[in-house]
Amino acid sequence: MNIVLMIHSLWRWVVVIVALIALVKFGIGWLRHNKPDDLDRRLTSFFTIAIDIQVLLGILLLALQAINGVLLRVGIEHSVVMIVAAVIAHLTAIWRKRDDNTVLRNNFFDVLAVLILIALGVARVGGWSF
Repeated sequence: MNIVLMIHSLWRWVVVIVALIALVKFGIGWLRHNKPDDLDRRLTSFFTIAIDIQVLLGILLLALQAINGVLLRVGIEHSVVMIVAAVIAHLTAIWRKRDDNTVLRNNFFDVLAVLILIALGVARVGGWSF
């Protein structure tokens, strides 16, 4: 269980770094009225994949805690918030085929919403250690 917790704790930084890069890229593109390019699409895909990996690690960790009888309410609340964040991260698929500037705006606010939910979920378990 400790190895899964360690990987889950380290992978969060991948999610945060990708999210911050995406925010900057989408924000600049939106403000410059650019159309989405291949890098934007790949960045969106990598962001959702990173979130999915994190959620899968979290579900595995939650299952291991349940098996060991140490399932806490805080862990369940954290999991629910993070699953909601993952669902919101996948909303980018709705407008993925559009080819105008609104895609970058929508992606920007989608990533921002996911980051806010992640911050709330991590704060719930007190996991801001570096």
